[in-house]
Amino acid sequence: MRVGLLAAGNLSRDKIHTPAGYAERLAGSSFYAAMVAARLGSSAGVLAKAGRDVREEELRPLRAEGIDLSGLIIDDGETASYELYYTGEDRELFLRSPCRRITPEEVISRLDGAEAALVSPIYDEVPADTFREIVKRVGLLGLDPQGYIRRAGEGGHISFSDWEDSEEFLGMTSVLFTSRPEIRYLTGDRGSDVASMLMDLWDMGPEVVLMTREGGASSSLLVWEGRITEIPVIPPERVVDPGGAGDSSAAAFLVEFVRTGDAVWSALFASATSSFIYEAFGAEGAPRRADVLSRLKDYLERVGPGSADLSGGMLDDAVG
Repeated sequence: MRVGLLAAGNLSRDKIHTPAGYAERLAGSSFYAAMVAARLGSSAGVLAKAGRDVREEELRPLRAEGIDLSGLIIDDGETASYELYYTGEDRELFLRSPCRRITPEEVISRLDGAEAALVSPIYDEVPADTFREIVKRVGLLGLDPQGYIRRAGEGGHISFSDWEDSEEFLGMTSVLFTSRPEIRYLTGDRGSDVASMLMDLWDMGPEVVLMTREGGASSSLLVWEGRITEIPVIPPERVVDPGGAGDSSAAAFLVEFVRTGDAVWSALFASATSSFIYEAFGAEGAPRRADVLSRLKDYLERVGPGSADLSGGMLDDAVG
């Protein structure tokens, strides 16, 4: 498999409870990321495990977008499963079925190369030796380490714990994605302000650190070239299901950063992309590139020159 964006991390059967209703979907970080990348015009593939309970019709949305599934490993047992309870953007997460790890040998046999990869484990399924094999085969390595800090307690309830291997992983990472609730567990720092912790993470090696909108933050914070830039949250037209917004934002950032090399513009683009995910259950809301640019243009025209200046002329070039 050789693709523009590789989405690495196991699939999950998500049972989603929101004020808008209940839904059950085949999902997972790699599902969202691959769908978003493909709809934005990048070739995409997944490197993931799932159980024999996955039905062909559940994979149909991925196949319909031309996503390479040669890296989908179907093995014995059930697909990983989470139950999610949302109140606004806050959620409680319960692990109902654990994940199986992706091995280095599976990377070697299935991945020829990729322009970029988003490694986003859902529960510690990409160990360090597997991560290193992915790094060898991609141009730009993005990491969302959410699955490395999750711990399942009583009844499968997920809480966070400190990430002891952060320096090893971040030394191999080009772009780090995190969120406000998670950042203290990545640094192990309970006393510093968010900006200081973001700079600490950047000092560990990533070229870019992006704290996404997830967790109720009013804006994203981007560290690039040693500077912190505040990126406005572009609101959805309605909120149906916040799940996958962070994964979608990360995928959109990588696709656009490969295209332009401009991290500030790519973060704006990612904010607009993730706003669509809120508007539908699962990954059905993943937008096309033209839709993202239209929403971004409308937003920047409404808010005036302060935020519009962040685009650095990239929006005019993109719209044509």
